[in-house]
Amino acid sequence: MKKQLHILQGFIILTIILIFGLLSIKFIYHIRHEKLDTTYMWNIDFENLQVSEGSKEGNLTINDNEVSLDVELDNENEFYEFTIDVTNNGTLDAKISDLFFNIENDKNILKYSLTYLDDRQIAKDDILASKEKKTIKVKVYYPIQTNKVYEALNLKLSFRINYTAII
Repeated sequence: MKKQLHILQGFIILTIILIFGLLSIKFIYHIRHEKLDTTYMWNIDFENLQVSEGSKEGNLTINDNEVSLDVELDNENEFYEFTIDVTNNGTLDAKISDLFFNIENDKNILKYSLTYLDDRQIAKDDILASKEKKTIKVKVYYPIQTNKVYEALNLKLSFRINYTAII
């Protein structure tokens, strides 16, 4: 009878160890495959798009961290200008890792600029601190020509700013 009791106790202890081991494996698997919400740490957005008064009509699109503009200017002194805020809503500071700028310009007559609101150039390694916002200004204009061009000119502009965390 004592031998059967020891076998039963051993069986119960072995069962408890086995159940505890399986639950531990399942718990560790769940932790390793859990998706973490990191938006509070890394959250950079383009916000508050403002087209300047007097600007010609244009097609402006924003996708994630890329802005595209397609505009047609007919006469000298016409322009298209807009500002957009780049806001760091996360808890990590960021810096510009890459800045891509692509232009398709009919006859290379139209002029353009991509700067901060205070006319400073946007450059690689510029820092955007946590909870900070910087305003970017984009302007496309048709300068006065010595040789008149009697046609509408089209400009396609796109830029993308990639940020990395400063840790």
